[in-house]
Amino acid sequence: MFQKPVHPLVVTLCLIVLGLGLYLPGLGVPSLWDIDEGHNAQAAREMLEAGTWITPTFNYQLRVDKPALLYWLQMCGYLTLGIDEFSARLPSALAAVVTVLLTYFLGRRCFDPGTALLGAIVLATSLLFSGSAHFANPDALLNACNVLTFLLFWIGWQDGHARWLGWVGISTGIGFLAKGPVAVVLPASVVILFLLWTRQLRRLFSPRILLGWMLFALVAIPWFALVGSETKGEYLRGFFLKHNRDRFLAPMEGHSGPIIYHVGSLLLGFLPWSVFLGPTLWCVWQAWRKSRTASAEAPNSTPNESMPGESKRDLVPAMQFLACWIAVYFVFFSISRTKLPNYILPIYPPVALLTAWFLEGWRRGELNVPRWLMNLSLACWALVGVGTSIGLVVAGGVFNLAVLKGRSMPGLENGVFLGLLPVLGAAAAWLCWKRQATVGMLGSLTVSAALFVFSLMTWGAATLDMHKAPRTLVTQADARQLDREVRIGCYGWYQPSLVFYCEREVQQLLSEQQVLEFLRSPLEVYLFVPVQIWEGLEAKVHGPCRPLARQRCLYRNCEVMVVSNR
Repeated sequence: MFQKPVHPLVVTLCLIVLGLGLYLPGLGVPSLWDIDEGHNAQAAREMLEAGTWITPTFNYQLRVDKPALLYWLQMCGYLTLGIDEFSARLPSALAAVVTVLLTYFLGRRCFDPGTALLGAIVLATSLLFSGSAHFANPDALLNACNVLTFLLFWIGWQDGHARWLGWVGISTGIGFLAKGPVAVVLPASVVILFLLWTRQLRRLFSPRILLGWMLFALVAIPWFALVGSETKGEYLRGFFLKHNRDRFLAPMEGHSGPIIYHVGSLLLGFLPWSVFLGPTLWCVWQAWRKSRTASAEAPNSTPNESMPGESKRDLVPAMQFLACWIAVYFVFFSISRTKLPNYILPIYPPVALLTAWFLEGWRRGELNVPRWLMNLSLACWALVGVGTSIGLVVAGGVFNLAVLKGRSMPGLENGVFLGLLPVLGAAAAWLCWKRQATVGMLGSLTVSAALFVFSLMTWGAATLDMHKAPRTLVTQADARQLDREVRIGCYGWYQPSLVFYCEREVQQLLSEQQVLEFLRSPLEVYLFVPVQIWEGLEAKVHGPCRPLARQRCLYRNCEVMVVSNR
């Protein structure tokens, strides 16, 4: 991708600008996405209000779902910038930028500077990765820790030293504080599988591994010990047993799927670059076959030994390493009974690097790909745009389709022209290819990918926000009352972000009798209830009641209203 050598510092600064430019604009515009953002943002607020850095709570009850690293970073954002959506999401955005940089440095070690730069750009402009940068949950933090762990390992493996065993104790310890055991178990599995494949498992038999475990314990164990002590073990039982073991063994919160679930999630989440996954797999397979043939013809050679210096570098170990990385995470989360698209986010960096390796090799003429296959990939790039336009028109309710079941979101149809970005990018790339300007071709694709993803994350998120109920209802009903005592309740409808926007405990009412008693409270109350349910309840209410606001809910596809007893 480079015509002339560029200093790594210049590339680093450019990638920082790219990441911040993609992820920060509009970061705080949409209201919190339920359920995860509502839980995480409010948990950090409650810890800040309580003056504790140990015990996480949500709705003023113990929260055992996640460790504390995300909450700590959000609390720092709240203290610095104020308590709002921007501060809640800022740790994810910055972690994504760090991941892009680490992927670039890893790419330089695995391949070459041009491939490293393109791999970082591919990662930064992929759909799900960009989404994780705009979402207040621990996934972006875990991803950064994983890439750091693998970069440290790869540097140690290439240079032939064992110092990485100590340093990864710190990176995995931080990851453990972000998401839990997966930050240790899966990277360790990748390293062991790679060393077994290359017949170098002996590299683990070093006294430095004890240092690594010590550093891991110093980073990760103190907080878990303190929160376990303060909650008499309740947090530890809930987190390790329910939200790790049980989540793997059985579907939770309705998030299930077939064994091939993550094939589809990768094809969608890695858009628009997933159109090149087919050619990438084909070229990786061809490269692997050639390496096996070369090894068979020269059995005394040692292609799997690390060779310092870029001119002597063997790409086969790098591909083996990236393949192990992808395989371990993909298989683990495919057999897990609980499935969500973001679970395989950790494989996006190696997939991006392999995709960049293919594109750079093809650009330089080192990889021979059938012309029809590249034509097909560019056609699919354009189809991404066509599909986006059709999807926005359909989702916007322009056509009354039964398949929507009344879930149209007016306003989305106004973004129909967003689909032109991939179409124009594919057309420009094809023209450059026809003129043999392959650098221009890759430039056209990267620009269109960046604009496409940026538009979806800014305009798209803001448009969807018009159909989310919690913040709008709280604002219209003036339910955020901090200068006097009121009660907030929900019946038949509840979203965690209500707690964040009301800034007080939200009581979930479970029966009509509880609702009627709630409305008879001597304090002023605000009841959030679906319109359909309220129509059946209103005649049973004895006493004053007044509707204050109503809004359609994106998640539940129903009209929700706020009722007060004053």
